[in-house]
Amino acid sequence: MPLILLSGYPSSGKTTVAKELVSLLNDKLQKDEVLAKKNYSVKYHSDQTLGIEHSNYITSKDERKLRSEIISAVKRDLSRNNIVIVDSLNYIKGFRYQLHCEVKNVSTTFCLIYTMCPLDTIRSWNQSEGHEPWDDELLTQLVQRYEEPNPKNRWDSPLFELLTTQDSIKDCFENICAAIFHTDVKNNRDPLAKALQRPNSATILKPASQSNFIQILDSETTMVVKKIMDHIKIQQSIGGSSSSARIIVSENTDINDDNCCFIDLPSSGVTLPHLQRLKRQFVNLNKLRDMEKSRIVPLFTDYLNKNLND
Repeated sequence: MPLILLSGYPSSGKTTVAKELVSLLNDKLQKDEVLAKKNYSVKYHSDQTLGIEHSNYITSKDERKLRSEIISAVKRDLSRNNIVIVDSLNYIKGFRYQLHCEVKNVSTTFCLIYTMCPLDTIRSWNQSEGHEPWDDELLTQLVQRYEEPNPKNRWDSPLFELLTTQDSIKDCFENICAAIFHTDVKNNRDPLAKALQRPNSATILKPASQSNFIQILDSETTMVVKKIMDHIKIQQSIGGSSSSARIIVSENTDINDDNCCFIDLPSSGVTLPHLQRLKRQFVNLNKLRDMEKSRIVPLFTDYLNKNLND
């Protein structure tokens, strides 16, 4: 039976979502007459249940070992009567592809749940009681390494995105059931018809005036990254330093004006891949929202200043 994979930053709410999903599935399996006859059971795996520690994410050698633990658990439990849930970072797209191949090998179904959360909230949740906190430096590194799921990739699809500060797994639970069971077993209906009935922030239609919001979000953030890199290239061409510089990225260039947006580069400098990772993170965290175009650059510059100089 299906593999349900969770993916997201450390402390982004994956375990809370996963445990609620386990409860919802067990309740459905008991109450649904058709599913009850099939004797399905839910198998839940997490870093904690598999004995994976935070320190295992520090080196590539240890990471290979922890991925082997997850693969072994999936291979062992994927069967006709098991619904397997894997609650881990699963942040490398190549590893998600590998798990997807295991699903195809046993001819079953699959879905991916991507938990998104603002970094400020992640750091706050990381320090909350009830679990072992991630080391701040390691958490930052894992955020930078994270390879966001892309629904265009078959190994990341179907993809359910949850903004964990405001969304609930209950909002898309029926959609998930439609994906993993192929049909709405209660009503014997097309699963897509059911999937479109209960919108959440990941599926609700934007107003027509904001239909191109994601394109605008991407364009505005790309413009900021380009201005930063253009400045760095100019400094390098004249033999100047490209670090510890203040770069104005707004049309307003009066540094004392609140409408002036600028980036303070860290003394260690910055690279294009690093900026692109931060840009992708910012876009993913905000693409579910509806904001005025004029707010994008100020918010993105604040985000860059915080993460580049943290």
